[in-house]
Amino acid sequence: MIRPIDLSPLDYPMALKPTLGYELQLYVSTQQSVEPAQFLVAAANSGVLTPSEADLATLAAAPMELLAELEDDVDCGGSDMVLTVTGTDANNAPLTGTATFKVPAYSSFTERVFPKGYAVEVTTASGNPFATITSVTVACAANAAGTNIALFGVPALSTYRLIGCKTQLNFDPKVPLPHAVQCGRDLSAFIKLGEIPEGTLDVTAKIPTFSDGLSRVNGRRVTGLIKEVKEDKLDTMHIFLMGLIMTAKATVGESVDPATLSAAAKYEDIAIMLAQ
Repeated sequence: MIRPIDLSPLDYPMALKPTLGYELQLYVSTQQSVEPAQFLVAAANSGVLTPSEADLATLAAAPMELLAELEDDVDCGGSDMVLTVTGTDANNAPLTGTATFKVPAYSSFTERVFPKGYAVEVTTASGNPFATITSVTVACAANAAGTNIALFGVPALSTYRLIGCKTQLNFDPKVPLPHAVQCGRDLSAFIKLGEIPEGTLDVTAKIPTFSDGLSRVNGRRVTGLIKEVKEDKLDTMHIFLMGLIMTAKATVGESVDPATLSAAAKYEDIAIMLAQ
């Protein structure tokens, strides 16, 4: 399982409370993610699968669990959008998984409207990772037509390591910037979706030794995971950063000031998974 576990009704009040800085921590896996396929929702209950042969070959060599991530913002209309993914596992046994885009049970925002980057896990009965993908189907309302969905294979949660003693963590969710279109003297007569900015992340940690932490992954392509754990016990959000490369530099203060490593990073894709 790569998503947070489902919450109970008793957890809902805590899940909706504000988040403190220490409740968001960065983890990295030296195993790289893959994007074996893209799926276009063409109409109600209809879509087109576009596979990536290179990433499918990587997936076959190292099977992974899958997530489905929205490449566009979407209004799913009157019903949840459900993807069904079929393929095989590492033993060449048939494998079927589903990815359901639905509103978290504790959310007061009940419309089935989701932003670019929103993601859900492709869950299977066995929990086995996918080695191949043979087909994808969708059950959805007509509202979802035109939505692009990326399928990613991501490393198992057991492969991630904490970037310890984090003092700062900032990231850009990589959604389109608003762009103003001028009409006469009105500089923002129309506002349209503009360019999608670079995905960036900045992190500072108090462990500058080259035996651990940021130094061990400095300059490497990794998979990032930002976990939100409320009050040290309630796992509410997993944010995966695919194609993440961090470049760290050391800052050494005077006397008892702690030495730190600060990394400026860029990533290719973001997938935000919420507890349900």
